Amino acid sequence: MLMKRFCVWSAVFTTSVTLVGISAISIAAPALEEVIVTAEKREESLQDVPISIVAFNQEALEKLGIRDIKDLASKVPNVLINEFTGSSTTVRLFIRGVGQNDVQVTQDPSVALYMDGVYIGSSVGTAFETADTQRIEVLRGPQGTLYGRNATGGAINIITRDADPSGLRIKQSFDVGNLDRFRSSSLVNVPINDVAAVKLAYTAYERDGWVDNIGNGDNWGIEDRKTFTADFHWDISGAGELDYQYGNYSIKDTSRLSQALGFDPSAPLAGIIQFANPQVDSNGIPVEATEHRLEKATSFDDQIKGDVQINAHTLNVAWEFSDTLIFKSVTGYRDVDAFTQNAQVPTASLAGLYSITNGLPDTSFDQFTQEFQLLGETDTVTWVGGLFYYEDKSDEDQLGNSSGSEAIPPGVLVDFTSTKNTSVAVYGQATWSPAQLQDRWHFTLGGRYSNDNRKAYRDNNRVSFGFAGTPTGIPAFTADYDEGFSKFNPSFTVDYDLNAFSNVYAKVVSAYKAGGTSQRSTSLINFEEGFGEEDLVSYELGYKGDLADSRIRLNAAIFYMQYDDYQQSVPTGSNAGERDFVNIKDAKISGLELDFTAAITDELTATIGYGYLNSNFGPEAITYLALDPFSPDGVSPVTDQLTDDLALAPKHSATIALDYTRPVAVGLFSANINAQYQSKTNSGVTTPTGFLDDRTLLGATVSLSEIALGSGYGQLKIRLWGKNLLDQEYFIGNIRQPAFDDLGFIDGVATFGDPRTYGVTLEYQYF
Repeated sequence: MLMKRFCVWSAVFTTSVTLVGISAISIAAPALEEVIVTAEKREESLQDVPISIVAFNQEALEKLGIRDIKDLASKVPNVLINEFTGSSTTVRLFIRGVGQNDVQVTQDPSVALYMDGVYIGSSVGTAFETADTQRIEVLRGPQGTLYGRNATGGAINIITRDADPSGLRIKQSFDVGNLDRFRSSSLVNVPINDVAAVKLAYTAYERDGWVDNIGNGDNWGIEDRKTFTADFHWDISGAGELDYQYGNYSIKDTSRLSQALGFDPSAPLAGIIQFANPQVDSNGIPVEATEHRLEKATSFDDQIKGDVQINAHTLNVAWEFSDTLIFKSVTGYRDVDAFTQNAQVPTASLAGLYSITNGLPDTSFDQFTQEFQLLGETDTVTWVGGLFYYEDKSDEDQLGNSSGSEAIPPGVLVDFTSTKNTSVAVYGQATWSPAQLQDRWHFTLGGRYSNDNRKAYRDNNRVSFGFAGTPTGIPAFTADYDEGFSKFNPSFTVDYDLNAFSNVYAKVVSAYKAGGTSQRSTSLINFEEGFGEEDLVSYELGYKGDLADSRIRLNAAIFYMQYDDYQQSVPTGSNAGERDFVNIKDAKISGLELDFTAAITDELTATIGYGYLNSNFGPEAITYLALDPFSPDGVSPVTDQLTDDLALAPKHSATIALDYTRPVAVGLFSANINAQYQSKTNSGVTTPTGFLDDRTLLGATVSLSEIALGSGYGQLKIRLWGKNLLDQEYFIGNIRQPAFDDLGFIDGVATFGDPRTYGVTLEYQYF
């Protein structure tokens, strides 16, 4: 059928522009099969799409342990994914060095995240798990024409499996591992009259934290998640399809421990820092600050679980008017209610009175999207046109957290922000393949016009205390922000078929991200003025080829990107949470991606991927208004020197994997070993800044599948898996700024990634 989202492959585990599928080769022949993706709104061979793409099918997701968007971290060169510091359920996405270093309801992400064609407008709660993911596509580079205003870095498509009228399907799996890990996943697909089907899926997952809290409350790093989805599919009169999905996602994680890497007691304000000792290192020695991952620590305040509840509705309708004309409608509604506990250095306090930048944000975010698409083709032209409408609204209370005293009551209201945003866009893209040029040349012209309006209200009548319980001098204010933005983004691509198995392409594309304001601003002036839009133009050359009778797939891309008015978050207050966004006039990014996949034998596949980034700012420093309690307006100009490189843009990243598959007497044996490397990168753009050190993560999977239980009784699969097998200590976040240096945290405040994890999965499937 027209909209059947089925990825044809025997599969390839690769990185940049091939499908990652670890049982990579057909057992019958050592050849890499065609990969079908929907990156340009229609089903196409991945090798024909002039975009740098990574695609993971369901089997690859299982073997690599990818359960949520955070698990993609390090799996794709030139892609960095991590959680927002202090919030395990809020995810930051960076592609080719382009991303969102701060997460606020008043500012949009720079990488567009889509699920079943529906744009997800907020980073809050994006650590959700999907119950039956069919494929994930990662599109690297600006996607302004087809994906809109917030795709300056690229786009990530999550595609779930539709309910299937072709037959009954039952799947049940149990997963146990260290850290008291337990997961149960249940799925049943029931056909109705050969033209419709209903699918229900439910997953319950729990894992204990890996840093013990000797103090009050829960451990750090607990994961507690439940997912329920209900899908309905209907084939309409042989010419159309309707797919509806309801999803409920519950996430009750605790935050990871953020710990000081170093402490200087001679710093100007270090005398007011009190550690809630004992913190205990891996040798059991009490410490106040260490560059090594702590296993035990004492919290100053109670550590509590968050509570993120997401309800999502998606309706996809497709109608085939003829063999050459298709209409699609994509409708989505998403409601997020999120309560989390965010803290930097929760093991320390200021003068024993209250935690350092510890907040309890309570966020409500609702969004509605509607997109209409019309796809057509002639003998020489394929085209797509669309209309897009989006609206969202949010409310966020920032509640203070303290131990409680006469001076500072616990849970006082600190801040309130509400937003309302709308976006309307019209877009089109057409590819002409003139017969006069033997159908080997393809010229693609695209464009998108976007009109966006952003509104925000802030009530900053806060109860705020200084280091000794006295008012900080941060002015209380209420303010409104209301700005409109519009932009036309063109794109042009030329690709040429060298032969039936390889092609080259050249492209220039543009994208933009609307401006906004900062909900963490310490100044009414800064909040009302906000920041402007950012623009990005990208130039790219690429090659895609299947060689040696399709036993080898080699893909490569080089690119250069020019920013104008690059948006970046800078510290403007007395702690890490008080920040504003500014526009940096000039920033440049260049780089390359190489991807090599080889079906060495019928049973063995090897893949190598490599990404390189070179990023820099213009020669000028930046000047902005920052908190100054002694000035008449409460602010004064500050000039900061920029770092050499953009934030969270590692210069080198690489992946390598070997996959072995062969039939055995009782089923199909497969083994995979994979490694991911990421070089050192800074975490901010103003000096001083923190750094994420280089890291190499090793994973492996061994499985025995297709274990027949007898005719008509289904199959079993047993899988042993491990992640970070070398138990490397590595940062996923590191905050350093002058306010922290003054307090004595001279090397930054870092959050560590997971230690070694391992387990076994038992799965039953009937189909």
